[in-house]
Amino acid sequence: MRGPMRGEARALAAALVLLLAAVVVPELPLPRATYDLIVAFDITQSMDVEDYRVDGVPVSRLDFARQATRRALRELPCGSRVGWAAFSEYRTVLLLAPIEVCANYNDLIATLARVDGRMRWGEASEIAKGVFWSIRAAQALEPQPDVIFISDGQEAPPAGSEERALFGDFKPGQIHGWLIGAGGDLPQPIPHTDPDGRRIGYWHADEVVQNDADPHSHEELSELRQPHLQAIARQVGFGYARLSDAKALSAAMRDGRSARRAPVTTRIDWLLAAVALLLLCWRFRPDAAPAPR
Repeated sequence: MRGPMRGEARALAAALVLLLAAVVVPELPLPRATYDLIVAFDITQSMDVEDYRVDGVPVSRLDFARQATRRALRELPCGSRVGWAAFSEYRTVLLLAPIEVCANYNDLIATLARVDGRMRWGEASEIAKGVFWSIRAAQALEPQPDVIFISDGQEAPPAGSEERALFGDFKPGQIHGWLIGAGGDLPQPIPHTDPDGRRIGYWHADEVVQNDADPHSHEELSELRQPHLQAIARQVGFGYARLSDAKALSAAMRDGRSARRAPVTTRIDWLLAAVALLLLCWRFRPDAAPAPR
């Protein structure tokens, strides 16, 4: 058999072996970068302000945050684990401990859809305390996950200097994470909703506590309080990013500094089949010599 024809016969035989192997090969534990996260959502009423747009339609800050989270879930590698938490009043409550994203994707999406303002247990919004309690929740888990805390930064009553004493019993960076700032720059009226989530109007200036130290206080309106969130992030050793689009949240959740190498059960049948297909394409290319009789 001539050299080129011998090579083509070998390619055909190798393709057959690879296809058979693709059928029987088991999944293999291969090391890869994974992520362990708690995503905490601010569910206070200012997060109902509709200053995002999706396909030209106004959506609330909370809705946009959930949509961005759904997209980010699809981009996390298998073996990563994600859980949900909600912030209201001064506490962050763990709703779902981190679970593996690929095996539990539908469950994560279903539970994410239920994280909304109807869960609120108070009308206050002491965000610095909420970040503190989200860190507490992460510290109680094993392995300890990172924290992604999404908020517009508006505190009610307005933030004071006393918050700085909350973080004295742990060192910044013990728990890694990100504060994600949600909202626009233009102050907007805050929807007033009942316990069932029905909108009953908007908050007025005489219905909320104003900041006496600020003659221009407008706590009945809401915009992204970015400097306040950045100050909290520095205090606890978190990163800060603005939720300008869905990609911003995905990038924070896949922060390479937080990646953890772990063995993940991985399918390689597709790789074997792809190599076999390439060999077959080469064997049956238009200029290939005919198979020997």
